[in-house]
Amino acid sequence: MQDTISQARKEGMISTGIDLLLAVVLVVFKAIGLVSGGMFVIISGIFIALICFSVIYRLRALRGISTLSGIKVAMLYRNCVILCICFVALLLFYPAGCYREATMKEMIEETIWNLAVPAAAIYVVVAWFRINFSLARVSGVMIFRIYVWLCAFFFALNWLCGAGPFGLATSKPQIDDSVAVLVATSFKEFLPFVALIITSIVHLLAWSKIEKLA
Repeated sequence: MQDTISQARKEGMISTGIDLLLAVVLVVFKAIGLVSGGMFVIISGIFIALICFSVIYRLRALRGISTLSGIKVAMLYRNCVILCICFVALLLFYPAGCYREATMKEMIEETIWNLAVPAAAIYVVVAWFRINFSLARVSGVMIFRIYVWLCAFFFALNWLCGAGPFGLATSKPQIDDSVAVLVATSFKEFLPFVALIITSIVHLLAWSKIEKLA
């Protein structure tokens, strides 16, 4: 049993370590504007490969924990992965009918699409919360709960900044507004990446603390 826990901990740390690496690399690329042209294709391929490795290792870690504790975190995570794959596939092959008159069939398909995507997104978010709360419960590592609340906090903060960075986007221009808007815009652009780095560090720390399962 202890060997299985150690293996799950190692695989979980590898997965979250890859997530942290990707977040840091994204910040660097964003800061220096490196990705363009052929380089974008190469880097995108590397990113996709790393994401696949992260998914595989996390699924293996959750499967080991599910086997020992009886919680269904592996099933929830697998469902989330399937939904994400289906979303990407539909996004790639979904017909764009904006340049022709929409038929009834296309309108029905668009309505289903507009309903299915939010429903799938809600399922993924709720499942991700359940996974980490379950991990906190069976492992006794409360950092998983901290990770969840940090994700919720940064999501709310990103949403508020996207809606208008502290009201500067819609306020009446003032003398010092140019500097303030520049700072707020830079903050808004880098906030998602900073959030990814911070939450990945916390998640990595949480996985490293797993020693036993209830």
